[in-house]
Amino acid sequence: MREIGFIKWYGGYDHQRNRENDFGYIGREGKLDDVKVYREEVCCSESDLKESILVTFETTINPTNNKLYAKKLKLFTEIGRIKNFGININQSVKPNYWFIECEYDGHILVHRKDFNFIETDLTEGTIVKFLIQKYGKEYKAKNVHLFNFREEIDPDIIERCLNHKDPRICALGIWGYINNNSFDKAISLIEQKLKKYSDWEKKRFLNQAPGLIYFYFELKTISPSLLNQNQLNILFQFLTNNSIFLKNISVNEEVLNIFDKIQTTNLSFCNNFIDKYYNLYLDNPIYRKRLRTELQVKCLVKIISNLDSNISIHSLLNELQEAIVNSKSNNIWIAIPNYIILKQPIWSIAPQSRRIGILVSQLSNVQDLAQENKILEIANLLEESTSEEITKIIPILQDKFWIKSHESILKFFPVTEQINILISKLNNGHSKNIETINQLVKLLCNVSSNELDKFIYILPNEVKQNDAVLEFFPAKEQVLILLSKLKEEGQIKNQYIYITNKIGNVIYRAANDERIILIYLLPESIRYKEPILNVLHTLIPEEQVKLVWNFIINGSLLTWFYMSRQAKILCVYRLAKENQNISMFLSELKRIQKTSPENDMLVRCTLKILWAKENSKQCENVFKQVDELLIQYVIETVNTSNELLNLDPLLPYCKPTEVKVKYCEGKLWHKKGNQTNGEAEITTTSYCPRTRNICNLFDPNKKENYNLYGARLYAECSQDWQDWSLLELFQTAGIIPKPEDYIAKLSGWINRINEIRSRFKCSVCGDIMPHNIEYAKFRAKFRVTVFSCQHGGNHDYNIYLNECWGCNAIIDSRESKYQSKEDKYYICIHCGSGTRHSNTYTQGDICPKCGMVGMNVSPSNNRYRQCLSCKHSIKLPDKNKITGPRCPECKTTGLFLTVNQNNELVRMCRSRFCTYSIVVSN
Repeated sequence: MREIGFIKWYGGYDHQRNRENDFGYIGREGKLDDVKVYREEVCCSESDLKESILVTFETTINPTNNKLYAKKLKLFTEIGRIKNFGININQSVKPNYWFIECEYDGHILVHRKDFNFIETDLTEGTIVKFLIQKYGKEYKAKNVHLFNFREEIDPDIIERCLNHKDPRICALGIWGYINNNSFDKAISLIEQKLKKYSDWEKKRFLNQAPGLIYFYFELKTISPSLLNQNQLNILFQFLTNNSIFLKNISVNEEVLNIFDKIQTTNLSFCNNFIDKYYNLYLDNPIYRKRLRTELQVKCLVKIISNLDSNISIHSLLNELQEAIVNSKSNNIWIAIPNYIILKQPIWSIAPQSRRIGILVSQLSNVQDLAQENKILEIANLLEESTSEEITKIIPILQDKFWIKSHESILKFFPVTEQINILISKLNNGHSKNIETINQLVKLLCNVSSNELDKFIYILPNEVKQNDAVLEFFPAKEQVLILLSKLKEEGQIKNQYIYITNKIGNVIYRAANDERIILIYLLPESIRYKEPILNVLHTLIPEEQVKLVWNFIINGSLLTWFYMSRQAKILCVYRLAKENQNISMFLSELKRIQKTSPENDMLVRCTLKILWAKENSKQCENVFKQVDELLIQYVIETVNTSNELLNLDPLLPYCKPTEVKVKYCEGKLWHKKGNQTNGEAEITTTSYCPRTRNICNLFDPNKKENYNLYGARLYAECSQDWQDWSLLELFQTAGIIPKPEDYIAKLSGWINRINEIRSRFKCSVCGDIMPHNIEYAKFRAKFRVTVFSCQHGGNHDYNIYLNECWGCNAIIDSRESKYQSKEDKYYICIHCGSGTRHSNTYTQGDICPKCGMVGMNVSPSNNRYRQCLSCKHSIKLPDKNKITGPRCPECKTTGLFLTVNQNNELVRMCRSRFCTYSIVVSN
């Protein structure tokens, strides 16, 4: 007998034996001694065996020590109903606790976190299954799930339901019981339970039971309607000795009358009756027409099939046609044999499947293909059929390959079936290969990728090499097929060129990460042919460099003009880092540029720097040329394209993911500290203007995980050449940029253009303004803040751009023309903020658009100010960013300047609860 207990302690680590314990203990209600249980006796997941969780188990006594042990330990799962007990479950703010009514402990408390279903399903009376955890003398429900009685298969839960005192829950257990047992066993069990129930309990039980069960017991209460005994006696007498009655017309009519009455209640008996005594209806057409349709059809079929003379067959066929037409059941045709369907007028109304089945049976072998007319007749019938009818017809043709592969029949099969048929034809060496292949290609275009993979690999090898079929293979398979074709036909010059071009096209269309793999599949005799080199620029730049590196260091630049910009720059980085044959490279490059000059400005920049490495006296001139080229490239690119500027891999990347810029703008920051010996210590780090915080310097030998790390202020030439930037290239070439933070400021300019490109356009000519590397306060969020149009004259000059510290909008000196008196900080036209932490200026003291003193306060919202003159409005920043003098009475920061009714300038407290104001002089 199974007991119920609760987990007191299970598992843990045994330090004496240096391993996990393989046993635990179970407490029992009302008993002092605990029961020990070993791991092998646990029949549930050990992770579910939480402290105090209720479990069921059996007990056994160990004969060696006479102690009690538990076996077959399982979680105790209870069934119950949600109860609210006055709690409004439908209220907008859901309560944290509910109750579950159950047999084990009456009403058990449950917390909302233990519901494993959405709260919209939480209603009064919802049936749930759950675990129980003991809390002192109380219990709480855990891991509560909706009880899906239709799909429940756990025998313990089903047994719990079946033994429940509530007949409704007991009936729900029947659903699970039927899942595991036969219908007869379920009926037997229910009959036992119904004996114990009162009438109202039986009704409750059956209303909750499966519909089939309900119908079964309802049916038992219905009494069958019987014919009178006299009619039955006559009928039985007739069946015993029909030869006597068949000669008596009046008796025949009596029998037919009786049969007429019972045909609606006993169809099985009637079918047997027609089989034996159809002749009774031969001369009684009135009684035939009074039969149910299926019986009438069966009767006519029997009569027609056994008719000795053809004299009256035509009228019987017309009657059969009428009966079939009036029938609403498609199953009516099952009773009609083929030889009757072949007769007119039945053939004209027969289902397409029956007619086609008959025609197919007449084409019994391949030689019958000469009977083209029958094949075409089948095709015509398929043409007239609906899609549902065709679905039923197709199985008829499945084993008739010579019929279904006929071009007039094939098109009616599903696409996948058509493909299989065509592949079979190709495997059998079909004489019309080209026509069959073209047909196959059209079909392959309409199948899913999974089905396509299945089909293409079973094609004959010579078919796979067909250009149209080849397109369906993965890129790798296409290349391998073309290489095998190249071995067969490569001796023919035109074929060699054609196949090589084809391989190049396949690689070009392949996925980015697949192209390099495909190229390395090729032998070197093909790998560096022009059709393959034309794909070179599409590879990852690092892979391009690795692929052509032997050519580069050996002074052969035949691959140079096939490479992408980034790959060429990385080539320069690698040459500079490895210091290999740079002179030979530059010499060969100079030779080929006489006929094919390098036009990419960014590549030219790196080539000039590499040249400076070999010509150190020209470093200063080279730097100027590089600076001019970079500025020219940026301006021309921005003026001709709306794409984001990309200077990869010239500029070092910003590593922290939380800083939303591409290139590093870090600024050198010397942070002072004290050593233990009292001497001053200077720690070098970086300041990130975008976050206004410290960003630790990049160190290639460390793997840092904290947020702001990776500032690129100095060259790190020990890095792999793939990670170099202009910092490392300048360093190795001996070029010292001026100013020292030239690259960081260039990065800042590029980042700003990508963020607010329209702001960088000159308002006169529309060209992008170069940056002024002399400007930017240390704490300015923009690394470069002053810009001037290169055309001079009346074009934009010394335009200030930065991000407002108050509202984060852009400050543009072409809009925000007024500056604060303290440090000439431009006043934001959006929020009126001036100098940060100012004790004298408050947002709204002057209009940032027209400069008038004292903006008016909005009566509906004191965060808004409006100019009395130009009507320009501003919205003040957050309360903690308000600047200006403090109110002497309430200490609120930001006494604002305005004009009173006497046209006097006054400062007023911005607090709604303070009335302080003071007149100020102009």
